Amino acid sequence: MTVALVLATAADRGRLTALGGQLAALGVRRVDAAERSGHGMLTVAAAARSAGERVLICNGTLPGDALTRLLRYGGTAALPAAYGSGGVPEHDGALIVRSADLEELAGAAEELAGAAEELAGTRRAADPVGALFGELARRGVRVRVLDGTGGGDGPVAELIADPAASDIARWAAERELTPVALYGISLGLGVIAATWFTELALRATVAAFVMLFASFVAGRAGRLMEAGRRHTAPAADWLRVACALLTEIAVYAAIAASTTAAPGAAAQAGLAGLFGRYLQGTSVATLGGAGQGGVWRLALAAMIMLGLRQMTGLCAAGGTARAPWSVAGRQALMVITLPDGERLLLAGAGVILAGPRLVFLLLLGWGALALGYVVTARLSAGRAVRAPAEVAGYRGDGPLALWIGRAVDGRLPPMPPLIVGLLVTGMLTALGLGNLPGILVFTPAEAMLLAALGACHPHDGPRDWLVPPLLQAGEYLFLAALAYSHRVTAPVTYALLAAVVLRHLDLAYRARNRMPAARFTRRPGRLPGADWPGLGWDGRMLLAAAATVLGVLPYAYAALAAQEWLLLGRDFVAGWSGWSGWSGGHAAVYGRRRPSYE
Repeated sequence: MTVALVLATAADRGRLTALGGQLAALGVRRVDAAERSGHGMLTVAAAARSAGERVLICNGTLPGDALTRLLRYGGTAALPAAYGSGGVPEHDGALIVRSADLEELAGAAEELAGAAEELAGTRRAADPVGALFGELARRGVRVRVLDGTGGGDGPVAELIADPAASDIARWAAERELTPVALYGISLGLGVIAATWFTELALRATVAAFVMLFASFVAGRAGRLMEAGRRHTAPAADWLRVACALLTEIAVYAAIAASTTAAPGAAAQAGLAGLFGRYLQGTSVATLGGAGQGGVWRLALAAMIMLGLRQMTGLCAAGGTARAPWSVAGRQALMVITLPDGERLLLAGAGVILAGPRLVFLLLLGWGALALGYVVTARLSAGRAVRAPAEVAGYRGDGPLALWIGRAVDGRLPPMPPLIVGLLVTGMLTALGLGNLPGILVFTPAEAMLLAALGACHPHDGPRDWLVPPLLQAGEYLFLAALAYSHRVTAPVTYALLAAVVLRHLDLAYRARNRMPAARFTRRPGRLPGADWPGLGWDGRMLLAAAATVLGVLPYAYAALAAQEWLLLGRDFVAGWSGWSGWSGGHAAVYGRRRPSYE
């Protein structure tokens, strides 16, 4: 059984009746109210010592399915408050504490009550549930961080990585390290792992796998520290995602590059490890192309699939698993969707067991299955789950596409012209872009420009959230096919596509957090404008076609890749870290303020 305490202000009292009925329907035995103040913390301490059973503490309204999962969880768990676009609150936080941890809960509440005057006006006073979570973690209580969307972390993260990550987070908080510092450490460990993955020797791959897991744990520790804050600063949020993506992109490239210096024909074909040699002579040895070139193609496809999954997840807005799953059922579901921990485990262990080729085939096939699940589940939800209002800002349009879109003033829905452009581009790619002589190589890019007709549409249709990932899939397909049909080296192609993937996600996170608009906007004050520095998807496709006609495509790809990577670094330093619009200010991210995890 469970008892509940709702921490509320006078203005919240009207919502308590509805919340009490919701909790009672879920089997909560008793619901009491307490103030969001030092006196309220004393009430929490008294309830913890007298309850004798689990205690649920929440600030206010919560999603029904998230509350159900929280109550079904057997241990101590926290559901952090969620903030959407521009810092607008989506739901409040909640904390459920098992009976064995109630004494620590009482001590944490008394500690916060004693520091009520000192904390007045701070984020910890405004979010008492987050403050309790941070205090429990500081006291060594293992608190599982759940999410409010039904998606999130799989068993590798929750059951294997998080126990070590919570200890690291507590150690980092005691030394006043910030989550950003842990994300940087995670990236550094990931680069070291990628360096070791360039060698297929068993000792090197095992060491790389251990280092890759350490990188993942460090990133999880940073996320646990962020969970105790009232707001996640947008710069820190994007840095977390970017560091994880950079690590995975670097690992994929290193695994593909390991075939270059590998001894033996089987290893050079990507069949190595303990059992790879048994796959010689099978269809696995030729899928994607024979030899090292085939391995690089598979690596590029797996990396593109990773980028599309990230973008689709942003556009789907968490509407993929809203049913009240049990803990075991949710973990099984998360394995199907192949989250970060499972992907890294598959990549590291797969290289040890069978070599690069099978790893990329599994990542590609399983990733396609996971992407299909996300799309199908989101489409089945229909209008029950609202897509982000900024989804049009996720497109990554360049100045030409936005100019075309302004010509029709948003009157044309974005999906029909995009489908036409994708069909033409896909058919010409299947026939072979190398067979298009002269200026006919512009045809796929011109066909994709049909999608620009919907650039200024608000993208509020039931399926318009699919436009950004489909649009970017067309760009990736064209750039990759053009490179392989005109003999651009695989590492250069991979570097360019990786930078483009990160560029699209960077722009999406900017739109998500309402960063200042560029040059001119789709809708003044609402959405970011054209991607002038990065040229946009339209500019990159037209530039690649022009370079092909001029016979300088390899040099153009190398220059464009260098430009995109420099833009990513410059935009973080001059854009994200310098933007005063994020919650908590510059000091909260870069360590001039003690993190609220403590």
